[in-house]
Amino acid sequence: MSRNGAILTNEYGQTSDPDIYAAGDARTVHYNPTDTDSYIPLATNAIRQGKLVGINIFGNRWPEIGSQGTSGLQLFGYTLATTGLTYQRALDAGLKVKYISYEDNYRPEFMPTTEKINSIIVYEQDSLKVLGAQFFSEHNVSQLANTMSLAIQNQNTLKDLAFVDMLFQPYYDRPFNFINLVAQAGLQQEGLI
Repeated sequence: MSRNGAILTNEYGQTSDPDIYAAGDARTVHYNPTDTDSYIPLATNAIRQGKLVGINIFGNRWPEIGSQGTSGLQLFGYTLATTGLTYQRALDAGLKVKYISYEDNYRPEFMPTTEKINSIIVYEQDSLKVLGAQFFSEHNVSQLANTMSLAIQNQNTLKDLAFVDMLFQPYYDRPFNFINLVAQAGLQQEGLI
């Protein structure tokens, strides 16, 4: 068990007794941004663990891929979405990190309406690997957190995100998607573009 009493498992959900598996809010997850086991009780983690344990009981075929603790909230007409580390949590974990804070409209100004998106991407100082992201807007930004969760899981960098292929249609976004623009701002902050 961890120091806070959560059950520790291997990548297949096995406890210290290989005949006993654990899943759900009673156990830890592998937290990809810090590459450590952490207690993050979220329904998404619990459901994913339960399904994988159900598969692995019959032969440990599917290892878990970890979690970024991705979450969102709608409050008073605004959406707040987050994944991975905040800047302060990264510093508390002893990581050498920087962040880029960026604000822009989610779609072109020539559209009848648009909304501002405020964002922060936290990244490793030397490698530029993305470790966390937060988004806030009256526009629904929840899917931006999902995209960034995948980027963290796959250890993508600001360079990867700056020019990754994303759809463009003025109803939905700009010619460079918002994630492209935030990553480009980070590279500009680093003096790389």
